[in-house]
Amino acid sequence: MRLWKRTPTCVDYAVRSPGSIRRLFTCSMVPSKFSLEEPVFTNFDVNEVIGSCRSSFNFQDLIQFGRPPIPNEALIQNARTIREIILTSLSRRTLALRNLPYIMMLNPNISQIYNKYLHSVNMVYDSGAKLETKEDNEMFVQALQIVVETHTNAIPTLAKGFAESQTYISGDTTNRFLDAHLHDRIGTRLLSKHHIALTKQSAPSATPDPRFIGLVDTQLSPAALCHEITWFLSDVCDLQYGMRPCMTIDVGEDVTVAYIPEHLEYILTELLKNSFRATIEHFLRMTPASQYRSKHGAPTGTVPHPVVVTIVRTATGVVIRLRDRGGGIEEENLKRIWGYSESTFEEEERDGFKTLNTPPPSVTGTGGSSMGGLGFGLPLSRAYAEYFGGSIDLETCFGWGTDVYVNIKTPQANNSKT
Repeated sequence: MRLWKRTPTCVDYAVRSPGSIRRLFTCSMVPSKFSLEEPVFTNFDVNEVIGSCRSSFNFQDLIQFGRPPIPNEALIQNARTIREIILTSLSRRTLALRNLPYIMMLNPNISQIYNKYLHSVNMVYDSGAKLETKEDNEMFVQALQIVVETHTNAIPTLAKGFAESQTYISGDTTNRFLDAHLHDRIGTRLLSKHHIALTKQSAPSATPDPRFIGLVDTQLSPAALCHEITWFLSDVCDLQYGMRPCMTIDVGEDVTVAYIPEHLEYILTELLKNSFRATIEHFLRMTPASQYRSKHGAPTGTVPHPVVVTIVRTATGVVIRLRDRGGGIEEENLKRIWGYSESTFEEEERDGFKTLNTPPPSVTGTGGSSMGGLGFGLPLSRAYAEYFGGSIDLETCFGWGTDVYVNIKTPQANNSKT
């Protein structure tokens, strides 16, 4: 075993074995405290992890044990399973980062992400080496909590790193890398937070909400989510434009579905945010100023054209359509809206469908920064939808508006164990 006197960086690994297929990881890990201070270093082969551990799961796996509280034996079984899946996912991402062009690995933002993955993969590996008792599971949960927290704000850092390195990698390669990265990230965070939630809901003193199995809300209302998101985004739009958007649900107020609220909330927030912004900007552009400006000259009031949401139950889940009159999307922009970019918000840019970021948006002030983002909004929304076999599709009529269809696939709530 080789011991390092300092925490190694991605450059150390690139220099050690730039062309090696089988690489050894050396990273900080403290099994007892899970701290980055006073690191203990351990070596293992990432390819063996990827080749020997389970790598996939489906929605049914999330609800297989039924409603909490869950017996300790089932929690231990679940911990062992998700440890394998998370290890595979983290190892795969670490290896993918190491296979980027060498000069990209010198970028401090990409290096930071790489070292976070190195630490996380070793933490999960060591903390779950023995999963037999309730105490072992509690130790594993502590490790998962740190992994989740460590990667919470990783997307903006990664986006900045790729934006700074775009001259060294093609757009297609970037899209493939980020698609795979976001897919693995979603799975890692979902399984980690789901097991943490199951453990908390199964504690002797817990009084779990009967609607929830871990992170899964068995009676999630897309309509209620739309109303909550609209209420929040209305304030953001009011700060940005001086006008408030409208949203109506013509069908599906009573539809519920078993799904992960965090995922659907992100998707609907991004799509409604885009639709509201496009609708307001199109209205301001096409309407005489005298009809919407106050006596002080600033825009005021409510946009007359609402975003219409239709929610329909299907045999496998729900389909949600969002219809706006935001002017549609030009063909040249339609080709790139699912790609990743540093930012698609430009002060003078006025086409009708913008890729935004930050889940959910926060009111940090007025001006473009409160509505603009890093270009990950739509791709990440699609990644969330597709994770369990769903999809996001759109139809647009330039000069009029856009329809977006969100297809969410999920097992019916009454098929889950109770």
